[in-house]
Amino acid sequence: MKIPRFIRHSWSYNGMKTTNLGKKYLIHSGKVIPNKEVDSHLAAAPVLKMKEYANKPLVGIVKDGVHFDGYVSVIASWFYYERFLKVNDIPYRFYDIYAHDWLEQAKQFDIIIWRTESTPEEMYIAESKIYILENVLHKECFPSFHEVWQYEDKNRATFLYEALDIPCIPTIISNSKEDALNILQKQVYPFISKVHIGSASSGVKKIVSKRQAVHRLNQAFSPKGAKTMFPYLRQKNYFFVQSFIQGADYDLRIIIVGNKAFGYYRYPEKGDFRASGSGNYEKKELPEEAVRLAVSIQHKLASRLLGVDFLYSPVLKRFCVIETSLFNQIDTPEQLVVKGIPGYYDISGNEILFKEGKFWIQELIVQEVVTNWCQKHNQQETNL
Repeated sequence: MKIPRFIRHSWSYNGMKTTNLGKKYLIHSGKVIPNKEVDSHLAAAPVLKMKEYANKPLVGIVKDGVHFDGYVSVIASWFYYERFLKVNDIPYRFYDIYAHDWLEQAKQFDIIIWRTESTPEEMYIAESKIYILENVLHKECFPSFHEVWQYEDKNRATFLYEALDIPCIPTIISNSKEDALNILQKQVYPFISKVHIGSASSGVKKIVSKRQAVHRLNQAFSPKGAKTMFPYLRQKNYFFVQSFIQGADYDLRIIIVGNKAFGYYRYPEKGDFRASGSGNYEKKELPEEAVRLAVSIQHKLASRLLGVDFLYSPVLKRFCVIETSLFNQIDTPEQLVVKGIPGYYDISGNEILFKEGKFWIQELIVQEVVTNWCQKHNQQETNL
């Protein structure tokens, strides 16, 4: 049975995962697998081999996701990272970035790889520590501070889209109550209101009337702020107004890493307008226009791994960005399927070409990060 969206996004549901009952549910539903099954899970895609280099980095892997009593989450990333490093004989150790001595531990590493979680408290930890790791200890980090700063923060991302002239759905964000009230006087209804942080469409609401909008705005600019899905976080002193695109019955996610593009279509549940988090996917050929636009956006945002979510506007007659994300839920090596064949779009040249193959995107990004480090440091050694 599929659990309704409002339950999946509730704080009590997510908190339940840490209880014995929650663990039983995760095991029964296949959301976690026994450690002994990890190798067979990874074997769904062939291993990636990189070029040999004399000078190799020591990589620190931060364990992410749910892992308990001999089980790991299928959407955790650390064991994908580990397989790539093992196969390519790259030295690595696990890094406890949450420990009190995280700075001392970090000194040994050349590269630190961490699939950061998207909750407010995890984002705060990630931004605080990655800034120091990069700018004080001069470690190569994935994600970088620049990448994590724009991840899962819809306000920051929207500011970047506007500054970089990225074609997104028309969006207005105001930090002034008076200004926001003036916007609502002229706004076309319905529109979409969002909380600045939250994945899988959590915190996304359709506002159907001016009365509803003013009520939400008053809450957001009240001393306490408006409630969000996180009991410890309030929407405070900002209001997010995004146009509702009529006639858009799907969204399109395109993932870019290195010279490869993947993607699929997502459809909302019946009676809902949100495709993200619905679990309804279709994998087929992607529009070349959208792939090229996603590549352009990745370059502008300077993100080594990027998922771009699009809607097609029949009125504007173009694809519009809903949002971008650094990490997406990846539980299969078939993130693009064309005519029944899994593969990717090769975006390394002027022509976009479909090529067959199965890949774990988690391994592709490690390959990208480690290869760039090796090229840089082996070239430096040659020049000495």
